Amino acid sequence: MFSSFFRIFQNGVTIIADMPDVIEAGTEITVNVTIDKGKLTGFARFQQELPYGFTAMAVNSANADFSFQDQTVRLLWLNIPDDDQITFSYKITANERLTGKIDLGGRFTYIENNGRRSVDQKSRLLAINPSPYIAPANRVDVLQYAKTASIEEAVKRGGQAVAMRQRPVWMEEDKVFLVNLLINKDAVQKFAKIEELVPQGFTAASIDSKGGIFSYTDQTAKFIWRDLPAEPFFTVTYKLIPEDGGTYHPSSMYISGTFTYMINERTFWSEIVERQELLAGLNSVQVNELLRSVSVRTNEQPAGVVAGPQITSNPQTSSSASVNAVKPPSSSTSVTPKSTAVATNDAGDMLKPESGVYYRVQIAAGHKPVNTQRYFRSYRLEYSVAKETHEGWFKYTIGSFAQYKDARDYRVHLSNTAKLNDAFIAAYNNGRRITVQDALMASNQKWIK
Repeated sequence: MFSSFFRIFQNGVTIIADMPDVIEAGTEITVNVTIDKGKLTGFARFQQELPYGFTAMAVNSANADFSFQDQTVRLLWLNIPDDDQITFSYKITANERLTGKIDLGGRFTYIENNGRRSVDQKSRLLAINPSPYIAPANRVDVLQYAKTASIEEAVKRGGQAVAMRQRPVWMEEDKVFLVNLLINKDAVQKFAKIEELVPQGFTAASIDSKGGIFSYTDQTAKFIWRDLPAEPFFTVTYKLIPEDGGTYHPSSMYISGTFTYMINERTFWSEIVERQELLAGLNSVQVNELLRSVSVRTNEQPAGVVAGPQITSNPQTSSSASVNAVKPPSSSTSVTPKSTAVATNDAGDMLKPESGVYYRVQIAAGHKPVNTQRYFRSYRLEYSVAKETHEGWFKYTIGSFAQYKDARDYRVHLSNTAKLNDAFIAAYNNGRRITVQDALMASNQKWIK
């Protein structure tokens, strides 16, 4: 891998761009840009367009307001630094499925003599080496990815992922209904869930779950994924079996369902809409056409947001009881979290995400932050308390457990030793909160009272 310098001189302004010539799909590279601006002051802006499949994040913004939206890197200065030369840098990441080559340019805009001027950064070629971890059949040329990326635009509309249900098809020979679900996953990569409430008198069984875990209880068919399929859209199928063995017409079948997913640590759901069209075996053009005709009800899903005092022992209730003083924990406890956060100050006590499914014990929450070291010092807890923001609350948790049973035992230990009777178990997947039920399903564990 080589790095190249490109110097552009225009209107007395020089742009020097330094970046590698090659990026491996699924990895990141750093782009360094130096602008020799001379005595320019006031408003200035740098922007660079990235193709779909690429994302960007700031490394050193040189006091600019950095943003990445609509596939555009922007650095905005209301008053550019006085230095004759400024240097900034950012990282760009290529989707793990990409291959091919792209041209990257850029533009620096500034004000001089009350007029707006621009300097274009010379376009240069960036080669994308395919990821060795992605099968050739799942790789996509970056130009083709750009053509089909409109089905990955839902995140820009506030998290509107889309799931559609083909009207159930009665299979006379087998005496079952077949239900096809087309999921347009948008930019969602990790945790997602589908729940379908089926009519009374039927049971459900999975036919094709596309790597998800299927379950059926209380008239609800559920698919859950820790990691979604690589494709931007996919189809799952299940069957509905009449308990009386009779024959039914599709007009008698009514199903309601939701597609729940996470984007940027927020939980969303979208209503599953039913269509007459065949949904299996569609190509990207057909899916795009279908999506244009779909109106989906979507909303951010609340998770235990209730009114309460500044700090309570459990945000999922309306109790106003404060956490009481406690005795030192027993030294005989044998429960050990797999890892703990080290709290040093208000910034250092924020919860750090971990990989996979895991459990923590939540001991308090409030609408205003507290210093965890000072506030919880009197409880003499053996592990550091970490703070996180979630659904409008500051939530405080302790421990990290791969097994639900260990988290449950530690919660009991806190109840017995610290008198934290309202403590409860919170579940996470790759740093994002999910329900305990979904975590148990995803990790193939059993609930323990």
